[in-house]
Amino acid sequence: MKKILLLCALIASLFHSPMWAADTFIVRDIEVEGSHRISPATIYNYLPIKTGQVLHADERAALIKALYKTGFFSQISLSRRGNTLIVTVMERPIIGQLKISGNSAIATDKLTTVMKNVNVAEGRVYDRAVLDKIKQSLLNQYYQLGRYNARVDVTATPMERNRVFVKIDISEGLIAKVERINIIGNKVFSEKTLIKQLDLTTRGLFTFFTQTDRFSQEKLESSLENLRNFYLDHGYIKIMVKSSQVAITPDRKAVYVTIAIDEGPQYHVEGVKLSGNLILPEAELQKSIRIRPGDVFSRQAILNAEKSLSTQLGNKGYIFAIVALHPKVDEKNKQVFVIFNVTPGRQAYVRHIYFTNNIKTNDEVFRHKIEQMESAVVSSGKLENSKHALSLLPYVKNVEMTIHPVPEHSDVVDVDYKVTEDNAAQATFNVGYSQIDRFILGIGLNQKNFLGTGKTLGINATRSRYQHYLGLEYTDPYYTEDGISRSINLSASSINPKYANLTSTFSTNQYNASVVYTIPIGQEKDAFNNVQLGYGYEDTVLLLSNGFNNTVDLQLNQFITQHHRHFQQLDLISGISRDSRDKAVFPTSGMIQSLGFNIFLPIVKSSLTYYTLAYELKNYYPLNDDFIITTRGNLGYGSGFNNAQEFPLFKNYYAGGIGSVRGYGGNTLGPKDGSMQPTGGNFLVTGSIGLIFPNHITDNLRTSVFVDAGNTYNTFNNRPLNGTASGPMRLSSGVEADWISPMGLVAVSLAKPINRLHGRGAPSDNEEIFQFSLGANFG
Repeated sequence: MKKILLLCALIASLFHSPMWAADTFIVRDIEVEGSHRISPATIYNYLPIKTGQVLHADERAALIKALYKTGFFSQISLSRRGNTLIVTVMERPIIGQLKISGNSAIATDKLTTVMKNVNVAEGRVYDRAVLDKIKQSLLNQYYQLGRYNARVDVTATPMERNRVFVKIDISEGLIAKVERINIIGNKVFSEKTLIKQLDLTTRGLFTFFTQTDRFSQEKLESSLENLRNFYLDHGYIKIMVKSSQVAITPDRKAVYVTIAIDEGPQYHVEGVKLSGNLILPEAELQKSIRIRPGDVFSRQAILNAEKSLSTQLGNKGYIFAIVALHPKVDEKNKQVFVIFNVTPGRQAYVRHIYFTNNIKTNDEVFRHKIEQMESAVVSSGKLENSKHALSLLPYVKNVEMTIHPVPEHSDVVDVDYKVTEDNAAQATFNVGYSQIDRFILGIGLNQKNFLGTGKTLGINATRSRYQHYLGLEYTDPYYTEDGISRSINLSASSINPKYANLTSTFSTNQYNASVVYTIPIGQEKDAFNNVQLGYGYEDTVLLLSNGFNNTVDLQLNQFITQHHRHFQQLDLISGISRDSRDKAVFPTSGMIQSLGFNIFLPIVKSSLTYYTLAYELKNYYPLNDDFIITTRGNLGYGSGFNNAQEFPLFKNYYAGGIGSVRGYGGNTLGPKDGSMQPTGGNFLVTGSIGLIFPNHITDNLRTSVFVDAGNTYNTFNNRPLNGTASGPMRLSSGVEADWISPMGLVAVSLAKPINRLHGRGAPSDNEEIFQFSLGANFG
């Protein structure tokens, strides 16, 4: 169509031009009429004829065509005045203003960048044909996203000085939902089994959160790839996806997906062989290959074997080794002989290890975490372990590792750890609120990276109606060159249990001082193991309140009669911990567990002698990229050396609340005293299993469903003291949201008790369906 219009314009301009009166003449001069924005010099440059040349009649069409090609003009005509060639033009308008509105799925800056690449921008020549192409291109982009209801309207409004106002109005529409998925051609696996492998699903119970029922071309492509990989992992190496068709409903709000496949036969492994320059003993390399003759051929098993071989070679310095698969397929017997060809390259050494982007922290601090030594053979395992150790430092946000070959040295590399530091120094004012403590106020001076040395120095004070606390902490993580750290802690606190749903008959003043050494043990990939050993001093004063009644609170009265109200103990501290989480905040995999054992020995005659044992576990198991199973467990036990009744009441364990068994009132589960107030117990057991599911709102929000269980118990009979026993293990279920907000961590749960007690001779459990806790950190 454009060519036809151009031809008509050429014919019209030639037909009306008086130049037809003379066929040929020598061009002595060229004049341009009608140009305002385009300079005559620019037009002269595009003309294929110059002054002094002869212009023939059959060359005139070529002149006009050459000027039209510039895209500057909407109309061109040629005329002659004597030997002067007169070029009369009408310029195309320029885009005076460009506005895009209605878009959110595709960012405006991306749209403007695309349009600039095709010469559509403010100040550029307006060409309606280009805008029509952009309109169709935008619609195609939205169709790729599954937005088949999208509309793009382009309007051009004339402005003064031969300009136009171009407005692009976008209505993105809703993403089409997957109404049905059909798979045809499958014989070995059921359609239900195959659909489970796809990233696309039809509407279901959790699709509001997962959004897998929202169609997009990208999801379709990844689904097809998942389908291929599923068959390849089950030995069907000839699998073919013959077609994938998407049918759109008339209202363009839903789609039907039909996938046609050809499975082909199943293949097994005939044998496994290593070839090439193996470097390491073949028997040692074979141990890392978990493929055996007779196994069903599996693409994933092949990838795992290649990765394992590369890791083994990388640990010996051959970080540029190439492991390539060379399969031999026996079509007759449907078998594959697997051959891994190893090209190790040269063994590499580390010249320098650099730390970049660190402004506050000394390089020496980071070098304490580096297992790889300079001038030594490269070990890919040590490099990765070093990166992981740096990532767990409390003043490091992110670590990127890059290996740079040294120019002119094929066997020497430099290693660069690019460190993104967190704000290590904080002068903080803390405000928090929980249903137990109510308002919490705090102030602190904390330096997690004191003077760039990696040491921690902190002074903190908090005040709530439940507790007043003042503490000093100093930690030297590099107390010895072997990686042993030392922590010194001093604290003073005053606790009033009645403000935490507990007894109102006493409060405590406590003073503590301790020194703890943390010793790294063992070398385990992706896990850090530590032993804690230390000692401390504890001074506790038990204060009776006006509500104390020795005829009702028999347990407390008995304890005071036997042990008095002032206690001083020596605390022998020990423990062991293991952390294999991928990160500290919102982990997605791994486990952290700790076991602590404290022995309290007498210093003076009035000292108490008892011990505590505590175990804590948190585990994260990813089902896929979206769903994570999480489990939590807590065990606590304390007892006197002679009998459980010597265990001090102010050390009791408590259960219930948002950090324990959700849905029950905070600290309300377990034994009760004579006035039916919770006293806690010397034995605690709580646990939880949950499913973390995606929310598609922000990475700072984590949502989960859960089932909690737990209670506290006394290992002695509480009934002779006019109290009540704990009863059965309590259960609850619900949903929780954890949000890392600008005001700190916010935790909100909605939980319902499953087996709450309702009186009948025993006190009823306190039910709290809605529970939350929030805090703030201004620094």
